Amino acid sequence: CRRGLFRSKQWYQRRVRGPPVIKDSDVPIVVGNLQDISAWDLSLRELYGFFDNQKPIKLLADKSRMHIRQVKKCVQSLIYYNLAAVISPIQYSNTYYVTSNIHSIMNNQATQEECIRYVRISEDKPGPSWESIFSLYETFQTGIQLKKLFMVEAPFRRNVNERRLVEYGLVKGILKRLHKFPIYKNSTDGNPPEEIEEYIQAGVLDGQHSFDDICIKLKLRLVKVQYDLESCGRYIVVIQKLGV
Repeated sequence: CRRGLFRSKQWYQRRVRGPPVIKDSDVPIVVGNLQDISAWDLSLRELYGFFDNQKPIKLLADKSRMHIRQVKKCVQSLIYYNLAAVISPIQYSNTYYVTSNIHSIMNNQATQEECIRYVRISEDKPGPSWESIFSLYETFQTGIQLKKLFMVEAPFRRNVNERRLVEYGLVKGILKRLHKFPIYKNSTDGNPPEEIEEYIQAGVLDGQHSFDDICIKLKLRLVKVQYDLESCGRYIVVIQKLGV
């Protein structure tokens, strides 16, 4: 992954009151320069090589063979020192909305240039301009799936990596993602269908687990989770919330 691309020290400043809650499905995004790791403890040194801005916490733990609690502590430390952030997994079936924060960048040339560097596919090709990036963000005004953005707007033709466009938007608060939280409705019509028995037994249909959380906990692909739960509308209510 590209490290240290968020060069402004103000990119993600906030007051941290205790360690942030890290979920198994969260994806750490490195925003500071971690290449000088001599000062870090052994756990972070071991984890360093697995950061790619795509692996969720659970997969980082599996790949590094570290306990997941230790991985979360490492990421919490990076967040505390403004060297990392966490977002939800980026998938082409996800729906995103642009926020009013986009307007704060309109007169901030340094942030515009930072965004251009971050989303650019190749330095050997012209562009992208901030105007072209802004127009892509505008397409999220009414909510749009990433795959639709890719097919209709073809950001790669503007030398823009659509995944990194979303990544930057989430970290900066420019975009919010629509999350789905399923709830099981007790029914008097008999036993629930076999498709959702595994989910009920795992206790993930309580409105507290997003589709991402369920995928990680049950080691299932998102397309299967979506099919199983959305095809059982009589038994499942899906709550939708905006978040990162």
